[in-house]
Amino acid sequence: MPNNSIIERVLKHNLCLGCGLCSSVLGEDKCRMYLSEDGFYKPDINEASKDNLIKQICPGINIHHIGGKGIWGNIISLFEGWSADDALRHKAASGGVVSSVAIYMLESGLADAVLQVGVKDNHYLYNELKVSRNKQDIVNNAQSRYAPALTLVKIKQILDSSSEKYVFIGKPCDIAGIRNLINVFPEYESRFVLLISIFCAGMPSYNATDKTWKISGRRDTPSSIKYRGDGWPGHFRAIWHDGQKFELTYNESWGKVLGKQVCFRCKICPEGIGMLADIAVGDSWNTKNGYPDFTESEGRCFVMVRTERGQNVVLSAEEKGYLKRRNLEVEKIRSMQPYQYLKRKMIGWRILPVNFMTHGFLNFNGFGLYWHLFHTNFFRGIKIAKGTIKRFMNRPN
Repeated sequence: MPNNSIIERVLKHNLCLGCGLCSSVLGEDKCRMYLSEDGFYKPDINEASKDNLIKQICPGINIHHIGGKGIWGNIISLFEGWSADDALRHKAASGGVVSSVAIYMLESGLADAVLQVGVKDNHYLYNELKVSRNKQDIVNNAQSRYAPALTLVKIKQILDSSSEKYVFIGKPCDIAGIRNLINVFPEYESRFVLLISIFCAGMPSYNATDKTWKISGRRDTPSSIKYRGDGWPGHFRAIWHDGQKFELTYNESWGKVLGKQVCFRCKICPEGIGMLADIAVGDSWNTKNGYPDFTESEGRCFVMVRTERGQNVVLSAEEKGYLKRRNLEVEKIRSMQPYQYLKRKMIGWRILPVNFMTHGFLNFNGFGLYWHLFHTNFFRGIKIAKGTIKRFMNRPN
């Protein structure tokens, strides 16, 4: 890898998200993605001549938003929803709204295919971008995958190989990557008819998944891994070839293992709530004493509609019988998603020191980060900043 290239600096500062967009745009012969020992995907580039292009497209260092200072971003409408298909509602991670909207887009002819993440064929662990063309494809990929995925590693090749129109489903950083791609190649804008983002609290490594199933005591690899779904929130489940199963509750898997091993870049994410999407969805948790209650229940999510395009889609999907919904007051989101609320409120205290230590390497604009910084508890902010500096200084090189 060329010395002092943009990608080298991204890796040095632990800011890579492993999405693969750099490889897609530069070509695999010039930028190859590989799985590192820490369980995350990383790029290996053999030339630095495209540094300006990397600066523009990399969502690890470059995210732009126009939406004001509000904690939750621009919201045209907000509601709780779930799939009108009871079987899909049960199978999906959070009530099946995303899958139902995607199915509606296909069956109504508004999209030719859906781009979404699913588990790699014939593998228990690795994820990949799937091109779903019918209801069954979408149902097969309806559950969350709490591990890395090369979500954008083939995106330019997919777009260049046809004239199809796509629904894209991904994490907020994936949506940011798509927006960056469109900014550089505006001819692709019309190819994405809907962008759907999942609320995200961070991306654990593949090593974290292996650590989770190894709690079972077994060391031979499972035949399949399910993180959630088949209930709400559903259980982490590993199944072996001999039929043995091992399960953990959502709180045991995400709360005690997976969620504690997310990549450093996720710790300073300017938003995990899909502010750049047409539609953003998150778990509409039942609450107890002002905090989320993970007791098994019928799945549902809240839907933040951020654009007129997204509004037209959800209203039509409801009218056509694909989903059900009810109104929700935005004030209730705080108790459903306290982590996201506090992170958005305090994130400036994490980003500011990292941007200082990297000499202004981060280009996060339009999120109201520093406005919130000056409207939060100063002493708590300083504590968060000190912790961020410590993690940054102790990052692996």
